[in-house]
Amino acid sequence: MIIICLLIAAILLFTVMITIDKVGLRTILSFICVVVILVSMFFMVKNDREHFGMHQVSTVKTSKLYSAASSSQLKMLLYQQVGTSGKEKVYIYKTSAAQKKVTTTNPDPRNTHSKVVKVSGTAEVVTKTMRWEYKNSFYSFWFGISGNGHQLVRHYKTFRINNAWLVLSTTQAKKLAQLVKQNQSKMKEAGKTFVTAQVKQALTAALTKNPTMSQAQQQALTKKVAAQAQAQFQQQALAKLIAEVKK
Repeated sequence: MIIICLLIAAILLFTVMITIDKVGLRTILSFICVVVILVSMFFMVKNDREHFGMHQVSTVKTSKLYSAASSSQLKMLLYQQVGTSGKEKVYIYKTSAAQKKVTTTNPDPRNTHSKVVKVSGTAEVVTKTMRWEYKNSFYSFWFGISGNGHQLVRHYKTFRINNAWLVLSTTQAKKLAQLVKQNQSKMKEAGKTFVTAQVKQALTAALTKNPTMSQAQQQALTKKVAAQAQAQFQQQALAKLIAEVKK
């Protein structure tokens, strides 16, 4: 509306200057038109540069985090460094198991600020969005035509991941996949040896403590210890590969 007001004042000023002969009346009316034009321009500039009549409004959205990696066994939050400084990162992730196309954060640090924090609960991504909105309908009426309502200030993305997740660059993820493939047979044999040794040790200790253990009890203990040992070995083997990847 303020733009319309400015245009009307400019047209009236032109009309007054060429149609009114009386100097006094012409001067007064011209002065009023000029004041309206100057005031309108002042507040238009103030609205454009300083967001006059507006305030920042935030909205928060929380989504479950899913890995964008092709591996179904590893949960990875991937990122790709952009720029020459290496400080800016584009994170790659999904918010649904059925999502086919991955989601990426905005690489421009002026638009998006991303961080990763460790939690003990479920992995999720929290997106806080800050936008400029008009304080009330009065300001929207006068300045809304400029189209700067809902203008984005910044996105704040917080990736909340637990210990089951890895944070790797896309380059590191590719290298990790290659190492796993190269060492798959060795890891399989080493895993069997480790599990067998752990089961034997646990059974020996249990039978020493309770020589009358039944066959069913021994089988249950074997199954339990084997599962724990397998998980422990995988974790240790993966940790070694990750350490090699991050060198």
